[in-house]
Amino acid sequence: MEERIIQLETLAALQDETIASLNQEIFRQQQDMAQLRRRLQTLENKLTELGQTEEIGGNEKPPHY
Repeated sequence: MEERIIQLETLAALQDETIASLNQEIFRQQQDMAQLRRRLQTLENKLTELGQTEEIGGNEKPPHY
């Protein structure tokens, strides 16, 4: 009976360690995703700015006319 209790306690300790490890990994991935979202937003803003600049420039006559 005592051996079975020790096995259960060991299993519970290993599960606690696994849960803590998984929580750390999830936290790290959330940070990575937040950083990627910020970078994507920056790129979208730059593309929008470039698109607006090209539209204005595309309506002008080339300098050789």
